[in-house]
Amino acid sequence: MLLEMTRAGAAAIGRLQHLARLREDCALNHESFVAEALPLIAEGAGCDRVSLWLYGPPRGAERVLHCRGLWVADSTVADLPVLVESAHPTYFAELDRRGILRAPEAQAHPALRSMRDAYLVPNDVRSLLDVPFAANGRRIGLLCAEQTGRTIDWQPSHVAFMRRAGITGTLLFQRLAEHESLGAAM
Repeated sequence: MLLEMTRAGAAAIGRLQHLARLREDCALNHESFVAEALPLIAEGAGCDRVSLWLYGPPRGAERVLHCRGLWVADSTVADLPVLVESAHPTYFAELDRRGILRAPEAQAHPALRSMRDAYLVPNDVRSLLDVPFAANGRRIGLLCAEQTGRTIDWQPSHVAFMRRAGITGTLLFQRLAEHESLGAAM
């Protein structure tokens, strides 16, 4: 069954693809691409906060997620901390088990308990949707949509949009990594 996106989601994907082409043509640098893409993702997901996370080098056997971009409507936020698997084991296990983390009631979600007091409550995050993306069969990052002040009952259309946005980002990040590898080899 093909999941349909909302009109806002489909329009945002079209603009994201245009940004990706501009980045590939070197008309945008990486930072500008992320800065312009994140509000489009928030618009398509219908939320007020979006972040891009990439898996970094593991710390021993532990997986680590680093925030590579954050967009927040009408406010500023300090940099987000690195997420280390040993500090958030139920969060990483939920992503592994379900392939996404859908939390309409984020502050009460068991997989987010380790983030509740330090992040969710102080930032008034009520709903959260994390959708990983992969390249060559390996998970390389995720997009996180959040809503403050009110909850969102994340629908299949939200998940479909976030997956599609992640695919657009995956292709770009994979090409950037290949380009950086070639540049380092020269």
